[in-house]
Amino acid sequence: MIILFQLIPTLFCFNYQGIINQDLNHIQNEIINGSLLQGRLSITDVENLFTELESTTNFVHSQKIGESYLNKTIQSYALCANFSKEKPMMLITSLHHSREVATLQMNIYLFLYILWQVENEKNPFYINMINHNCILIVPFVNIDGYNEIESEFNNNNFQPLTRKNLNRTIPCYQKDELAGIDLNRNYGYHFAYDNIGSSNDPCDETYRGNEAFSEKETQAIKYAVQNFNIKMAINLHCFGNLWVLPYSYANEELDQDGVPYLIYEDFKLNGQFQGNYKIGHAIDLVQYTANGEAADWMLSQGVIAISPELGEQSNTHFFSNFYPDQKQTIKLLKTEFPPLIQFINYLPFQPLIKQLYQYNESNTQKLFYTLSTNQYLIEVQCINHGVTNGSNQNFIVSDSVQLIEAYYINLKYDQIFQRETMNTQKLQRIKHINNTFSTDQFVPRSQIIYLLILEKIRFENEVKFYFDLNGEEKINTLTIKDINYDQKQLKIIQYQKLYNLLYISLFISLIIIIGILHQIILKKSTNKKQNSILKLMEQKSEQIELNLQI
Repeated sequence: MIILFQLIPTLFCFNYQGIINQDLNHIQNEIINGSLLQGRLSITDVENLFTELESTTNFVHSQKIGESYLNKTIQSYALCANFSKEKPMMLITSLHHSREVATLQMNIYLFLYILWQVENEKNPFYINMINHNCILIVPFVNIDGYNEIESEFNNNNFQPLTRKNLNRTIPCYQKDELAGIDLNRNYGYHFAYDNIGSSNDPCDETYRGNEAFSEKETQAIKYAVQNFNIKMAINLHCFGNLWVLPYSYANEELDQDGVPYLIYEDFKLNGQFQGNYKIGHAIDLVQYTANGEAADWMLSQGVIAISPELGEQSNTHFFSNFYPDQKQTIKLLKTEFPPLIQFINYLPFQPLIKQLYQYNESNTQKLFYTLSTNQYLIEVQCINHGVTNGSNQNFIVSDSVQLIEAYYINLKYDQIFQRETMNTQKLQRIKHINNTFSTDQFVPRSQIIYLLILEKIRFENEVKFYFDLNGEEKINTLTIKDINYDQKQLKIIQYQKLYNLLYISLFISLIIIIGILHQIILKKSTNKKQNSILKLMEQKSEQIELNLQI
């Protein structure tokens, strides 16, 4: 049996060998069996884990992004194939506040889950994700503070409430836990906006420091955001089961046509939240603001960021909100995980073929192109649900037909395409080779209408339309039909129906006419008889007798 933690001298450390062959329950159980009090992870545990990961898989890459106040290395770890700073990335941070220990375990689990999906499950979605994007995690933002907590765990079996970093040079009448800088109030967007969302009191838990990015720890995150291609970010905190969206410094509104707004609104509807959760801006959720906050600054840099507070609040066991035991951690990994992975899943290019439509002859006549008898115009409506574009992806038409021409129209994400009033002047030609063309123009959270002119090779072709996403199911199919022939056949059927109706009408009319004529003849015959009787009755009696004698 392969385990992640091995006993070395007095510490348990991760041993990665074989973890991808285990199930998720096993991975979760290993995460709660670190070398610290109640199985929590030590700094050494995490360092050993990633050392093993780098030596056993090609998908894990470590980078130093800075140092702490006490000159400890702040390390990041990337999960992707062929690491490059230019690849679109999801940044996940934990331990801005060192006492929020539950965030570390969740951060590690998210990383291992995606790696497991790639290595063990061969999941095409996550294979595509790490081929074209990176997951970049920073387990210890406030590594000095966590090291102090770790020391208390080992030496005194004590759970301190150290929140801030260990820059305790600024005079404070308190010591230890309350001294230092709140790193999550030290970022540069509306830093020191007021003394409510952050404090100018060195002893306050939300003391922001003298200036934005005064601390080496926030400088390290700034370096990562400005030097890597960070598209999205999750800054993990605890507690409260709150999903805090920017902006937190005040009630600033977002551009409703912008990609961040569309992502946040979609996340509100589809986040798979559980328990007694809330999602929105800080002022709406907890009736307070936070300025100089990480997600606010990241969004100002174009990064779609959130700051979830993991775990539901427990008023009876305050410490357990920051330091959940093993049983509580397993529950947290299960209940808080679905929204987090849903948010991560917005990162890659996510094309969806929403509709396939074959134009008929009258539709085609309104457009720019005169089709031959064996050509067909197909409309493919596609939506990119992700936040990265379709660069290095291909749109493919199966070779049961031949792609003659390709055009496209860009639309807003939620715009309805009006086929009948389409402006053909907006059509742009696409270069294509072997029934394939690039999706470089497919920007995040947008819609594209492809108009494809196809030439049929075989009768009743079933054509597949799909994006080249490393094995994703090619389920978008359309059977090409000879609409012109169908229309002619339909007209013949309609004419035949009209002929049949006409024949029936004529037959019914003939019957009616015959009936009328019959009634006329019958009436004339009856009238003639009646007239003869009347004439006979008008004759004199002697004439009648004479007639009888004769």
